Amino acid sequence: MANPSLAHALAHALTAAAHGFRVIPLTRAKLPAVRSPHHHDPAPLPCRGECGRLGHGVHDASADPRAIRALFAAAPWATGYGIACGYAPYHLIGIDLDLKDGRPGYPGKPGKPGRPQVAGGATGDRDGRPWRPDANRKGVMEDGENGKDGTEAGKSGPEHGKDGTNGLAALARLAREHAFPIPRTVTVLTPSGGRHLWLSGPPGLAVPNSAGRLAPGIDVRGMGGYLVGPGSYGSHGSYRLAPGSPAWDPAPVPAALLRLLTPPRPAPPRSYRPGPPSRDPHPAALEGLVRFVRASREGQRNDRLFWAACRAYETGAGPELAPALIDAALDTGLPPHEARATVASAARSAARHLQPPEAWA
Repeated sequence: MANPSLAHALAHALTAAAHGFRVIPLTRAKLPAVRSPHHHDPAPLPCRGECGRLGHGVHDASADPRAIRALFAAAPWATGYGIACGYAPYHLIGIDLDLKDGRPGYPGKPGKPGRPQVAGGATGDRDGRPWRPDANRKGVMEDGENGKDGTEAGKSGPEHGKDGTNGLAALARLAREHAFPIPRTVTVLTPSGGRHLWLSGPPGLAVPNSAGRLAPGIDVRGMGGYLVGPGSYGSHGSYRLAPGSPAWDPAPVPAALLRLLTPPRPAPPRSYRPGPPSRDPHPAALEGLVRFVRASREGQRNDRLFWAACRAYETGAGPELAPALIDAALDTGLPPHEARATVASAARSAARHLQPPEAWA
C-alpha cells in the first residue's frame, strides 16, 4: 500500500534543503528511515558512509535535491524528515523543550488537547492569557501570578508537572539566572506539546548533544544530532511551525547560552619533567571522575559518563582511565555497548576540541 505521507515529507524536506539545511528521511518513530547496509554484518565496523552506500543516519544528510530524492526512494515508509545540526551555513543548534504535565487537557499526553496557541508559539491558560517564557517575565502569566501556570497551582508548581517537566519554565529560569534573552526564532511545535527552538551557532565550534544536562526538560541537539522538521508526521501527531514563527531563519544563539551549551576549552598542554612513576595509576582527580560516573542515577548515566570521559581525554588520561569509567557505568546498569560507544564519542569530541581552530573548517 502506498504511503500517503511520503510525498508530503519529501516536499517539506526539499523546501528545507532549498534554504540550506541538510536533511534525512525519518520513520514515524523519528528514527533515520534508510536501513543500515551493515545490519547483517557479523561484526559491524564504525562507518559514516565511507562504504559509499546509504543508511548511515545523520551522516547521509544532504541539501542536494537529487541526493534527497534518492534517500526517500530508499525509504518509501518515511513519514517525516530530520534537519541535521551543526553544518554550515547555519551551524544549527536545537533546543528541545519538553512539556509533560500529566493532567487531562494539557500537553504531554498524545492525543490530548494542549493549551490555546497564541502568536509566536507561546501558550495561554484557559482564559487565553499568554504565557511568556522570557528573561524579563520570569515565566509567569501576564497578570503576574507567580507560581501558577494557568491551572490550579498544584504541589508541583510551574516547573514540573504532576509526572513530568516543563522545559519552557526551565529555559526561562536559565535565561533569568544567566542574563540572556530568549530570541524570537524558528519554533516547531511537537505532538506532545513541547517546542523545538532553532538557533544559529558560530562556525568552528561543535556543540555536543545532551539530554537534561542544562536542566530537566531541556535537551540539546548539536553536531551529530538532528531535529524533526516541520511538516513531519510521527506516531503521535504532526510537527508544525508555531503561529508567528519565522520559517527558515534561526536567530543567533545568545553568547551566555552558548557558554552553557559548550564544554570549557581545555587548558593549553603543559610540559612535564620526567619523574618517578606514580604509585597510584589514577590520581585523586581522575578517581573522582570514576566516582562521579558510579554515582549516576537512571536518566543521567550517559551524560555523566560522556562528561567524565571528555575530562579524562582532555587531560591525556583517557586511554588509561576509559576501562575504569566503563566499569563504573556498567555498575549503574548501563549496557556494555552503550557505555563503550559513549566513551568513544567522548574521545572524538575531546580530540576535536583539542585541534587548532583552522582544523575545524
